[in-house]
Amino acid sequence: MIVTKEKVVCLVSGGIDSPVALVLAARWFEVLPLHFCLYPYTCEDSFLVAMRVLGDLKRKVGFEKAVVYPWSPVLRRIMGWRDRRYACLLCRRGMFRVAELICQREGAAGIVTGESLGQKASQTLSNLWATTAGVRFPVLRPLLGLDKVEIEQLSKQLGIWHEVHAGCCYATPRYPRTRANPATVDSLFRELNLDDLIREQLGEALEVRSFQEEFRAFLEKLT
Repeated sequence: MIVTKEKVVCLVSGGIDSPVALVLAARWFEVLPLHFCLYPYTCEDSFLVAMRVLGDLKRKVGFEKAVVYPWSPVLRRIMGWRDRRYACLLCRRGMFRVAELICQREGAAGIVTGESLGQKASQTLSNLWATTAGVRFPVLRPLLGLDKVEIEQLSKQLGIWHEVHAGCCYATPRYPRTRANPATVDSLFRELNLDDLIREQLGEALEVRSFQEEFRAFLEKLT
């Protein structure tokens, strides 16, 4: 009997954690990587590193394609808000909204992240709740209870370790909110009308299959 794997959308930054989460998820699911291109809120080299990481992951687990979502218009609106403390939470909540839309479009059954409890301001228990409350698909966090050293060791054991990683963001606030209420995040999300903007930008997303695509031309449209 042939058993078809369910599909999951994996949020992959190109840093250390999320590639590990994707490889672990690929043991049980068909994976569809989703990368958010922060340029120009990150450097061009960081984005290209992320594409190299995804290319290596494709060779490792054999996924069909990756989706690269142009995140800078959404991030620009968030950065224009008067209370910068909520920037990371609104950003993260928006990414989960994109993942929901991709799940609906691609017939995926869940969302995978590389989140590890307490590793970042957006990954406190309160903020994990605030950024995913109301998400209509299960959110799987295979690294949730691991610390950074354990994740790095696992990356090396899996054969996906890179000495250079992507992941810097120029938009990170100096004093991010560490304990947020889901109702507050949802209220700000609606006030900024992020859902409509996210839907608009979905049509500009790039589907990457060979990782030989002309990524610089994609970046030029975002400046």
